[in-house]
Amino acid sequence: MNDNQTTNGIIGSAVLALTGATCCALPIALVALGMGGVVASAVSALPWLGVLAEYKAVTFSLTAIILGYSWWRVRRSRLCEVGEGNRSRVQQIILWAITALFAASVFTAYALYPLTLFLDSLD
Repeated sequence: MNDNQTTNGIIGSAVLALTGATCCALPIALVALGMGGVVASAVSALPWLGVLAEYKAVTFSLTAIILGYSWWRVRRSRLCEVGEGNRSRVQQIILWAITALFAASVFTAYALYPLTLFLDSLD
Protein backbone atom coordinates (compact mmCIF):
# COMPACT_ATOMS: atom_id res chain seq x y z
CA MET A 1 0.00 0.00 0.00
CA ASN A 2 1.51 3.31 -1.04
CA ASP A 3 1.15 5.72 1.87
CA ASN A 4 2.13 8.69 -0.34
CA GLN A 5 -1.17 8.37 -2.21
CA THR A 6 -3.09 8.46 1.05
CA THR A 7 -1.13 11.50 2.23
CA ASN A 8 -1.59 13.25 -1.12
CA GLY A 9 -5.35 12.60 -0.96
CA ILE A 10 -5.51 14.05 2.55
CA ILE A 11 -3.53 17.13 1.50
CA GLY A 12 -5.76 17.59 -1.55
CA SER A 13 -8.86 17.25 0.60
CA ALA A 14 -7.53 19.82 3.07
CA VAL A 15 -6.67 22.33 0.35
CA LEU A 16 -10.07 22.00 -1.34
CA ALA A 17 -11.98 22.13 1.95
CA LEU A 18 -10.11 25.29 2.94
CA THR A 19 -10.79 26.75 -0.50
CA GLY A 20 -14.51 26.01 -0.12
CA ALA A 21 -14.52 27.52 3.35
CA THR A 22 -12.70 30.63 2.14
CA CYS A 23 -14.98 31.28 -0.80
CA CYS A 24 -18.31 30.49 0.79
CA ALA A 25 -18.42 29.88 4.53
CA LEU A 26 -15.99 32.53 5.75
CA PRO A 27 -17.63 35.53 4.02
CA ILE A 28 -21.10 34.52 5.24
CA ALA A 29 -19.82 34.02 8.79
CA LEU A 30 -18.05 37.39 8.74
CA VAL A 31 -21.15 39.18 7.45
CA ALA A 32 -23.25 37.45 10.13
CA LEU A 33 -20.82 38.78 12.74
CA GLY A 34 -21.19 42.32 11.38
CA MET A 35 -17.87 42.40 9.55
CA GLY A 36 -19.14 43.09 6.05
CA GLY A 37 -16.38 45.62 5.47
CA VAL A 38 -13.80 42.88 5.93
CA VAL A 39 -15.54 40.78 3.28
CA ALA A 40 -15.73 43.74 0.87
CA SER A 41 -12.06 44.53 1.28
CA ALA A 42 -11.09 40.86 0.97
CA VAL A 43 -13.03 40.49 -2.28
CA SER A 44 -11.49 43.67 -3.68
CA ALA A 45 -7.99 42.56 -2.66
CA LEU A 46 -8.54 38.94 -3.75
CA PRO A 47 -10.85 39.04 -6.78
CA TRP A 48 -10.51 35.31 -7.36
CA LEU A 49 -12.78 34.78 -4.33
CA GLY A 50 -15.74 36.14 -6.30
CA VAL A 51 -14.94 33.95 -9.28
CA LEU A 52 -14.49 30.92 -7.06
CA ALA A 53 -17.85 31.53 -5.42
CA GLU A 54 -19.50 31.24 -8.85
CA TYR A 55 -18.08 27.72 -9.18
CA LYS A 56 -18.78 26.53 -5.64
CA ALA A 57 -20.75 23.50 -6.87
CA VAL A 58 -17.70 22.29 -8.79
CA THR A 59 -15.39 23.03 -5.84
CA PHE A 60 -17.63 21.20 -3.38
CA SER A 61 -18.14 18.25 -5.75
CA LEU A 62 -14.42 17.87 -6.31
CA THR A 63 -13.80 18.15 -2.57
CA ALA A 64 -16.39 15.44 -1.85
CA ILE A 65 -14.81 13.11 -4.41
CA ILE A 66 -11.30 13.60 -3.02
CA LEU A 67 -12.56 13.26 0.57
CA GLY A 68 -14.23 9.98 -0.36
CA TYR A 69 -11.03 8.78 -1.99
CA SER A 70 -9.01 9.78 1.09
CA TRP A 71 -11.37 7.93 3.42
CA TRP A 72 -11.19 4.87 1.17
CA ARG A 73 -7.37 4.96 1.15
CA VAL A 74 -7.15 5.36 4.93
CA ARG A 75 -9.64 2.54 5.47
CA ARG A 76 -7.83 0.30 3.00
CA SER A 77 -4.39 1.00 4.46
CA ARG A 78 -5.72 0.36 7.97
CA LEU A 79 -6.96 -3.06 6.91
CA CYS A 80 -3.74 -4.01 5.12
CA GLU A 81 -0.98 -2.75 7.41
CA VAL A 82 -1.06 -3.95 10.99
CA GLY A 83 2.02 -2.06 12.26
CA GLU A 84 0.93 1.40 11.07
CA GLY A 85 -1.85 2.01 13.62
CA ASN A 86 -0.52 5.34 14.94
CA ARG A 87 -0.11 6.89 11.49
CA SER A 88 -3.56 5.68 10.48
CA ARG A 89 -5.06 7.20 13.65
CA VAL A 90 -3.48 10.60 12.92
CA GLN A 91 -4.73 10.45 9.34
CA GLN A 92 -8.24 9.67 10.55
CA ILE A 93 -8.21 12.60 12.98
CA ILE A 94 -7.08 14.93 10.19
CA LEU A 95 -9.75 13.55 7.85
CA TRP A 96 -12.48 13.99 10.47
CA ALA A 97 -11.44 17.63 10.93
CA ILE A 98 -11.41 18.22 7.16
CA THR A 99 -14.79 16.49 6.78
CA ALA A 100 -16.28 18.67 9.54
CA LEU A 101 -14.93 21.82 7.85
CA PHE A 102 -16.35 20.63 4.53
CA ALA A 103 -19.77 19.90 6.06
CA ALA A 104 -19.85 23.33 7.73
CA SER A 105 -18.92 24.99 4.44
CA VAL A 106 -21.61 23.14 2.49
CA PHE A 107 -24.21 23.94 5.16
CA THR A 108 -23.22 27.60 5.16
CA ALA A 109 -23.14 27.88 1.36
CA TYR A 110 -26.40 26.10 0.60
CA ALA A 111 -28.62 25.85 3.68
CA LEU A 112 -27.93 28.79 5.97
CA TYR A 113 -29.64 31.48 3.90
CA PRO A 114 -32.85 29.47 3.24
CA LEU A 115 -32.92 28.49 6.92
CA THR A 116 -32.57 32.14 7.94
CA LEU A 117 -35.43 33.12 5.60
CA PHE A 118 -37.61 30.35 7.01
CA LEU A 119 -36.90 31.37 10.59
CA ASP A 120 -37.60 35.03 9.77
CA SER A 121 -40.94 34.08 8.22
CA LEU A 122 -42.03 32.48 11.50
CA ASP A 123 -42.02 35.86 13.28
